[in-house]
Amino acid sequence: MKIHIIGSGAIGGMAGAWMAKNGEDVTFVDAWRPHVDAMQANGLRIDGILGPHHLQVRALHPEELDEPIELAFIATKSHHTDSAVELVRPHLTPDATVVSLQNGFNAERIAELIGAQHVIGTVPDYTAALVDPGLLEYTVVGPVYIGELDGALTPRLAEVERLLSHLTTVKVTQNIIGRIWTKQCYMSWIVMSAMVDAPIVEVLRPIENRMLGVAVVRETLPIAAASGVTLESDAYFQPELIADRSAAARRKQSDVIQGLIDHFDHRTNQEPAAREGYQYVKQGSGMWWDIVYRKRPSETRWITGALVERAQALGIATPLNATMAEMVYAIERGERPLGWQNIAELADLAESLGEPLGLE
Repeated sequence: MKIHIIGSGAIGGMAGAWMAKNGEDVTFVDAWRPHVDAMQANGLRIDGILGPHHLQVRALHPEELDEPIELAFIATKSHHTDSAVELVRPHLTPDATVVSLQNGFNAERIAELIGAQHVIGTVPDYTAALVDPGLLEYTVVGPVYIGELDGALTPRLAEVERLLSHLTTVKVTQNIIGRIWTKQCYMSWIVMSAMVDAPIVEVLRPIENRMLGVAVVRETLPIAAASGVTLESDAYFQPELIADRSAAARRKQSDVIQGLIDHFDHRTNQEPAAREGYQYVKQGSGMWWDIVYRKRPSETRWITGALVERAQALGIATPLNATMAEMVYAIERGERPLGWQNIAELADLAESLGEPLGLE
């Protein structure tokens, strides 16, 4: 089967690269011209957790795409989802499958545009970075959750599982909508970390910052409940624990976040010998990377911003998340500087709302 990666940066590029390394027929498509030019001229280079790799790949600029598409992985940023769908739509075969390999509510948006029968949802929990044209960095190992939007177990889902397994662990779920919402909710503390020009582990180390992160995530839980969504639990996100404001629960929450810090800090290195002395370029979250390194708007408007919009439609107040989102937008516009003062301002608001930011 021919595979097209639409958006061949961090997430899509890594998945496609390991498919290609394992003999799959992969075409990389990306709107950033220098990246495609570099891949066409010199191949795709990868560094990071799994060591240095160099692959010769087939790469196309969007206007060069003129062939049938059987299986497409859309891995663009959320704000480019519609344009990615418009790019592939004329080329989709009648039984084509489109996989949303993205953060955000994009699987349901793609389903609105081309029909749910063509769409598979995913939640990528590994992280990477497009460092330079033709160069990716694999930064944190994590699984990919995949599922049909209606919860069915199908042959095409098994094929997508096989393909993504070339790179990382794949977890098939019959509640992919709940898993997507789960990441939407816990991404609130990732968005919080992007308000400071510092590695995410530094932002989350102080106890008060950990509890502030819990408070912003706690505020999102009623949105999912009112939307009829069942959230999923995992090692770093336990809805029942987050909902509990007791001192005992806060201590457990702090321990969970310490586990997350260790996960980011140690990089879950699968090949330690290959990485001795390697200096990672990407030190923060994807939001931080976009704002600080790529000098462009982050996905905050489609992550926390999307939750705030749904909360407003449901009549649910989200003062912490709404304020945090507006702070990030101001940073992106150059109207607010990055810095610890942003965390302090949000913490003051949380305390005024009665949110406990200590362990006692």
